[in-house]
Amino acid sequence: PRKRLEVQGVTCVNKEGVRTLDNATFTAYSGEILGVAGLQGHGQTELLNAVSGLYPLSGGSIIVNGKQVGIKNAGQAIANGIALVPSDRKNQGLMLELSNRHNLAISSMKKRMKGCFIDKKAEQAFSESMASKLSIKMGGLDLPVSSLSGGNQQKVVLGKELATEPRVILFDEPTRGIDVEAKREFYQIMHDLAARGVAVVMNSSDMLEVIGMSSRVIVMYEGRISGVLEKEELTEERIMQLGMGLGKN
Repeated sequence: PRKRLEVQGVTCVNKEGVRTLDNATFTAYSGEILGVAGLQGHGQTELLNAVSGLYPLSGGSIIVNGKQVGIKNAGQAIANGIALVPSDRKNQGLMLELSNRHNLAISSMKKRMKGCFIDKKAEQAFSESMASKLSIKMGGLDLPVSSLSGGNQQKVVLGKELATEPRVILFDEPTRGIDVEAKREFYQIMHDLAARGVAVVMNSSDMLEVIGMSSRVIVMYEGRISGVLEKEELTEERIMQLGMGLGKN
């Protein structure tokens, strides 16, 4: 399989001068679901935020499809084929007071511009098609996105990102706070994306979800990647060992 995303020596330092990521290095391949695991607060979310342009890098490089890319914000990440479905959908993923249509269309707006104006018909057609494709249950496209259930809000975040046609898609706690049926739909969407050659990277604190969904898993401890587990090595015990910094053996 093709290397879609290579993260090399990525380091981040927060405003207090504390290293939140320390020399993180990993590769994600087309067609795989790469799990990210570890005890909460050991850098998993920071890793996804750094790759998707939300956190500035203090060091290291990001390579997409063999080409080193400069990513200083989310717009540059999207332009380079990287999309993020964040864990905090209400604050990071959605504009709650705006309509379902606006939220779905915002990230890919440039594709439907005619000169300086948005092509309203194209936007409507796009939003209808995405809502139908992801089976988003809503009262109407012009209602505020805050009117939707948690699972359907999460699908709007996903639809918004899928519209950018990413080659790498990062999911941070994608099924937190959504019902069983919506979880199942999300799992199917992730498998479908991988089958189309997208590299899917998923951070989840649900260990059974990580083991069930992932082709491989990187485990984090204190902002570092403490090990990589292949499919046949994936057990709760192995993940816990690495998650506590106890090494691979």
